[in-house]
Amino acid sequence: MRVLVIGTEDMTGEHVVKQLADRHHNPVALVGAENKVEEMVKLGARDVVSLEKRDFSSAFSGCEAVIYLSGASPRTGEGKPILVDHQSVIDSVKAAKKHGVKRFVLMNTMRAKEMESLDSSTNGVKYHSEELLRQEKLTYTVIRTSMPVDKPGIGKVEAGPSIVHDKGEIPKEDIASVLVKALDTKEVYNKTFHVTSGEILIDEALQRL
Repeated sequence: MRVLVIGTEDMTGEHVVKQLADRHHNPVALVGAENKVEEMVKLGARDVVSLEKRDFSSAFSGCEAVIYLSGASPRTGEGKPILVDHQSVIDSVKAAKKHGVKRFVLMNTMRAKEMESLDSSTNGVKYHSEELLRQEKLTYTVIRTSMPVDKPGIGKVEAGPSIVHDKGEIPKEDIASVLVKALDTKEVYNKTFHVTSGEILIDEALQRL
């Protein structure tokens, strides 16, 4: 599957690119600058689209799926307001639909209440990003995570509509595994769920949903 990865500016996105390649997908990495191209290729990206040379929408051409990591888009960058990322997700959903993408996996570290408060300040944007994704004719999955941390992955999580034993954090490598495995796990199609570190193997945790 040809998969566009938006959010390669962070280690989680790097793990996603590598794991997609390891699972014989064809990852396409969207980067903000040319100096990231070689790094993405080394990680296994089949193609790399730099926003320095091509427009945003063109990155979606020929892709069957999108994995979007909120907060790590090349459009946002360090120090830019979260509202910019909110709009970038919306732009990505629209571009995916325009280019015939069928599968969209969104990682969001923001909680629902934060998204609701953001909605009231978007100055005319009708839907927040998650709601827009649900309303478009895409097979979506929204994954809300605990705080991503730079620790080795353990391959085990807790996942569900709500989290009973929220550890408060989850290794970025495990987030990447959840995102990549969610692509073709039918049990999480058109669902929104939370994920944190836990005691259940990732494959089993997703299938239980």
